Amino acid sequence: MGKKLLIQFMIVWGVCMSAYAREQQDSDTSTVVKMNRLYDRVVNGDMDLDTPDLESLREPEIIRLVNRVLALKEPKLDVMGRATWVLYNIRSERVRECYVMWALAEKLDRGDNTFIEHIFTDMDLCSVSEKLTNRARELVALYEPLQPGKDAPDFELESSDGKTVRLHDLQGKPLYIEVWKLDSANCRKDLVRLEELKSEHKNVQFVTVVVEPLGKKEAWKQFLRDNGHEGKGIHLFADENAAFREAYRIKSIPRCILFDAKGKFLIPWSVSPGNEYFPYFLSMLKQQQGNKMK
Repeated sequence: MGKKLLIQFMIVWGVCMSAYAREQQDSDTSTVVKMNRLYDRVVNGDMDLDTPDLESLREPEIIRLVNRVLALKEPKLDVMGRATWVLYNIRSERVRECYVMWALAEKLDRGDNTFIEHIFTDMDLCSVSEKLTNRARELVALYEPLQPGKDAPDFELESSDGKTVRLHDLQGKPLYIEVWKLDSANCRKDLVRLEELKSEHKNVQFVTVVVEPLGKKEAWKQFLRDNGHEGKGIHLFADENAAFREAYRIKSIPRCILFDAKGKFLIPWSVSPGNEYFPYFLSMLKQQQGNKMK
């Protein structure tokens, strides 16, 4: 009886999940169709972007629609410029909150906080809801510890040879960390470039941190072996749900971080080795370190 009940339960569960999946797919299709129709009406001048119809969309579609319209109508505006435009031109608090929080996260996730005071001034002038202001300040506070000159959060990660490595263990000279993923072709190229940098800049420590599910740890080690990286430098593994990712606000990859010799942030969002400006970046860093890097 127990086995029969289990089989019946699994059948019912499968039917329910299939129905739910179809429902979600239909809903997603309906939302996209609705967004495209709204976009066409706004672009054709039949409707203003400040329309209550936007509230019927899901948050990702609201963001997508606003970006599509403003890319066409206000192409010179950057992300925060668009957020300011939304504050001044759209009355819906839901749309304001949705778009402004997204734009704020977009900029913060790239290490740019130069706009912060301006956006809060705009919020005050536009009399936005207290909820939006509070949410925005809470988000900004999460990034406050990740500023140049501040002590970097310690971490405890496993190296490719099975050892536990902490940030404290890596102090003593400037440290450059690249956070990467196995399926990124650009990240794999960066690893080759990092090997070259190790010989060119011996007074800097270059370390990689791969962010993957725990189940991919062996695949990561195999990749290092197959590509000649094993035993060369320090390669660390961070579970994609680990505290490291949260503490360092790892949202986009590759993410490169530069520390001074004492474990303080120099550049929390640095350029990657494959970037054309990387040589100039190292040149500037050399001056920062009192010409100690060679």
